[in-house]
Amino acid sequence: MNTQVACIYEGWSIDRARHFLARHNLSQAPVIASDHQLVGVLSSARIAGFLNSDETYRAQAVNDSFRRATGTEIENLDELTQWVRRAQVYCTAHQIMRTNPVSAEADTSIEALRALALQEQTHAIYLTEAGLLVGVVTALDILAATT
Repeated sequence: MNTQVACIYEGWSIDRARHFLARHNLSQAPVIASDHQLVGVLSSARIAGFLNSDETYRAQAVNDSFRRATGTEIENLDELTQWVRRAQVYCTAHQIMRTNPVSAEADTSIEALRALALQEQTHAIYLTEAGLLVGVVTALDILAATT
């Protein structure tokens, strides 16, 4: 288990998360809440999907983010259009993350982790203790432990 896990905070802008993934040469990272609760996973592919989504989808995301921050919506269409052009700055990682990260309790056996990795067809399993992120096990870790 690797306890040094590069994480994205759920409140980060999509743009900040994109730069974080690029800077650390990662294709994905777990998303955590302020209390280190594992709440999701965000990948470069999901970010690219958002950036290339239609304007209506991004406008809805911008309005959702604005509503959470202010309690009101952006009703002026010209103003909303201006905001949508920079949606990746105004929208958060939480809005586009996958909410069901592949995870297991930290004391899970290597055999059970191997089975979970095969079942979910994933290269990373996030390990938790009472919902808090404590580490990650990769397919390479599992392979090394079973040889």
